[in-house]
Amino acid sequence: MTREQIHFLDVDGMICIVRWLFLGVALLVALVSIQVSQSGNLPVIVYLILGGVAYNLLATLLIYLKTFPDYVTAGASVLDVLLTGALLFACSSNDGVLFFFGFLPAISTAIRFDVGWGLLAATAVAMGYGLSALFANPALQNDGGGMFTLGARALGPFAAATVAGLLGDRLKSSVKNAVAETYRANEEELRRLRATSERAKAIYEMAGTLSATLSYERVLESVLEVSTIGFEELGALAARPASMVLLFGDNGLYVAASRNLGHGDEELVIPGESGIVGQALSAAEPVIVGNLADDPELSQFAAFRRCRSAICVPLRAGFESYGAVVFASPERNAYTDEHVELLTAVCNQAVVAIQNAQLYQTLRDERDRIIEIEEDARKKLARDLHDGPTQSIAAIAMRLNFTRLLLEKEPSRAKEELQKLEALARRTTKEIRTMLFTLRPVVLETQGLKVAVEQLVQKLQETEELPIHLQIGDLGDQLDVNVQAVAFFITEEAINNAKKHANARNIWVRMYIRDNYFVTEVEDDGKGFMVDVESEAAAQRGSLGLINLRERAELVEGQLTIESQPGQGTKISLVIPLRGVS
Repeated sequence: MTREQIHFLDVDGMICIVRWLFLGVALLVALVSIQVSQSGNLPVIVYLILGGVAYNLLATLLIYLKTFPDYVTAGASVLDVLLTGALLFACSSNDGVLFFFGFLPAISTAIRFDVGWGLLAATAVAMGYGLSALFANPALQNDGGGMFTLGARALGPFAAATVAGLLGDRLKSSVKNAVAETYRANEEELRRLRATSERAKAIYEMAGTLSATLSYERVLESVLEVSTIGFEELGALAARPASMVLLFGDNGLYVAASRNLGHGDEELVIPGESGIVGQALSAAEPVIVGNLADDPELSQFAAFRRCRSAICVPLRAGFESYGAVVFASPERNAYTDEHVELLTAVCNQAVVAIQNAQLYQTLRDERDRIIEIEEDARKKLARDLHDGPTQSIAAIAMRLNFTRLLLEKEPSRAKEELQKLEALARRTTKEIRTMLFTLRPVVLETQGLKVAVEQLVQKLQETEELPIHLQIGDLGDQLDVNVQAVAFFITEEAINNAKKHANARNIWVRMYIRDNYFVTEVEDDGKGFMVDVESEAAAQRGSLGLINLRERAELVEGQLTIESQPGQGTKISLVIPLRGVS
């Protein structure tokens, strides 16, 4: 429905109210002043009034249903004139008691159209009223007083039309203004609802986009893409905005994703401590500003120097801040509260997606690290088998061949050689059992770390002459399975390293609990080494032994330190907090 149609409906509504007033008064006057016929039938004048009531009831219903056609609006004035003429003619023989009804068409036409049309309707009513009065009473022509009264009554509609026209113009102007204001308010509400619907649609599509990917980079690209689409639906901008996602890195905020930024801008890093970005991060709230040329940080970006308005929303979840999203436009006042609401909703969804992507990446890194640890364990097993049992079995094969030759040429020496062969075989068996024990020490799960380390040292000393001094305090039940497994692995690896590379005469193993920390120390009196130099050399060789030890310690929130100097031996310490260990 147009604004003009609403305006005319309100005017016709007022006319219907005026018509109800005239009909009510006319019916009351008719019932009081006109005698009912002897047959009990109401006179024609009452039937005409009831017809007017029916006609006005239909008009009121159409207005209520807001289906008042244009031809009905025009025809209503004609019907008012005809109804008035019929009533005045019917009551002409009753001294014109309803002469005031002639004001109705004059007033309604003047209000609906203007004074000119009201005077035209008044002319028609006055002529009809005068002719009907003279027709009903011809003697009135010779009655001066009667003619004066008739003329005065005939002038009434003209006066009513003039007054109604003048007041109607003001009334219609007020109604028109009120209708226009209502129409504007309705249009604004409709626009706001459409914008809200478009934002909801954009956010829904964005949620589907972000939930469909666990890629960190794709999440950030989706943030800019969905926000740009949402801004375009809120209202087309004269120029395409520049935008970027800033994330915290080692040196500050770096550009993780961008739109309409130059290559040089994408390489910049800002501290995020001042300007619009610093303000948004410190307040944890969206910020809208004007000219970016004076911004101490964003002015470093060539794409932002020409921008006259910008919006910045922090990427934040709880007390953890990930960075910020910035949109900037060359237009002044390009961003409103609706843009803030949309970008905030996008950023809230993005933070969840970023957290999921980070969690997924962490799980992948953990998986890769576990695979790497298993691969290193297999390589170590292969190396230990090659250096230990494989060499011993090869020696056994050689000695068996030598013994066979002795049995043919010097049988007396064969017995001695068989005894040596038996000792070598037993030693090889112990090496294999020790290796199997270190691979899966069941006793560690059943009897605890102390017993497992004691059995490890016992098995090692069965095959090695190197003294291992064991000092284990009361560990109680404060160590969980993970801590015990890590401590056992690092202890066994440290002892093996000391045996193979340190040329040590003694090895000390100490385990104790002090100040809510579990401490493991493996020390030798070997040749020692420069820790930094050896770590660098190992990294160049691709040897990950020391790195693996540190990673194992980190699994239980522990810290591994290596102390060594050439000629002063080596000490490896593992410190694990007893609180907060899962």
